[in-house]
Amino acid sequence: MEKVIKQEYLSTIQERLTIYTFLKIGFEAPLSTGTLQHWKDHFTPEFIEILTADNDELLQFFCELKEKDLHEVHREQKEAYLATFDIFNEAGQIPAPPWESVYRTEDRTMFGEPVFHLRRQLENFELEFVNSKQEPEDHISVELEFMNFLIEYTGGALRNGDQVQFEKGIYTQYWLHKEHFSHWILPFTKDIRSSETSCLYKGLAKLLQSFVEEDFEYIKTFKEGLDKQQSRNI
Repeated sequence: MEKVIKQEYLSTIQERLTIYTFLKIGFEAPLSTGTLQHWKDHFTPEFIEILTADNDELLQFFCELKEKDLHEVHREQKEAYLATFDIFNEAGQIPAPPWESVYRTEDRTMFGEPVFHLRRQLENFELEFVNSKQEPEDHISVELEFMNFLIEYTGGALRNGDQVQFEKGIYTQYWLHKEHFSHWILPFTKDIRSSETSCLYKGLAKLLQSFVEEDFEYIKTFKEGLDKQQSRNI
């Protein structure tokens, strides 16, 4: 493994994990008062500045979190989450369904092909989604959690000098971007931003779209580097 590649990948692991984890928690379920309190007490001004760069809605949320009563923020964000991602509106639709299959099936149904593709890929890493009978594997929070696993898996392979596992980790990250994120993150985030949801979820949508696009370009450079190495070895 080239030393430069190892240093480059390892230098970005913590930042990538932190932002993907923040997004995963934000989209997973209505935020608990414990999570909101943790964000209020432990998110540094520097980290908030990273999250809210060119993102006025997310900045507004953190200002509200700092200034307003915590229980009021909790109530408002719980109502916003349910109204945006969980409850049918007057038109009989969920404004922004958090499942990939809805955006990739003609009749906008759940448990489409993306679920089974993800399930097979999880099995390749001896993983299983424990709530699969209640929540399909193509929920946005599950896909983000899988990306976090892959980031750590690839980092572990680098530290152990395992080229095979490193390549598996990079190619699977690229696969998750190319075969899943790129097909539905944009329409999903557009639905969120066009809904009447809170500044938090509009801000999360903007962060999700911009960060995933940036991360795809980042992982693509590693994937293309591996492709070149393999072509030289043929």
